[in-house]
Amino acid sequence: MCNNSSDKIRFIGEFCEECTIKKIKKLVPHKLKIEFCRRCGRLKVRGEYVEDNDKELAEAILAALNDKNYKKIKINSFDGKVADVDITYSVDGDFVVFNTSFEIKKIHQICQDCYRKSSGYYEALVQLRGNKEKANKIIGKLNKFLSERGAFISKIEELEQGFDVYVSDKLITKAFFSFNKLKPKASYTLYGVKRGRKIYRDTYLLTLESSL
Repeated sequence: MCNNSSDKIRFIGEFCEECTIKKIKKLVPHKLKIEFCRRCGRLKVRGEYVEDNDKELAEAILAALNDKNYKKIKINSFDGKVADVDITYSVDGDFVVFNTSFEIKKIHQICQDCYRKSSGYYEALVQLRGNKEKANKIIGKLNKFLSERGAFISKIEELEQGFDVYVSDKLITKAFFSFNKLKPKASYTLYGVKRGRKIYRDTYLLTLESSL
């Protein structure tokens, strides 16, 4: 194609590296569609919503390209519309690296977590009774513990005798009490059947004495 010789430039099969890259770049799409949650801003990668950062955007681009020859994407910059990237591409067992850019069309959806938050979804009810000052501290710790593990508080109701806290994940809620060496009274309520399996909500009652 260009009459370059192998003593001057690296060859990939019958073509020099420069011509190989030119051929590949003609096949690279200029626009890609990637899903983002309209509420929390996370992006969707291989069926899962994750934090919007360069590493995850690179994975989302790889998934959108849907070609096993694309081995690696390095994000140089992304202004919200155009991503400047370096691509590592496999050619007959060898690799070439080249620069290109993609126009990213954001497809706005609502992720499952945001949908659940907006609908008041919960799997566990934490009933904090007694000292409200201590109850507020526990709510703060619980909220931090949950958010670090991908769960959330969907609703908090303040009552005369304390608080009812509705939590999205019962297993993480149970782990919170174990981690903090708290021993609430636990009970379980049947609230549905999914695929023939009974689904229970957990209720934890923790009484906080004023003297503690």
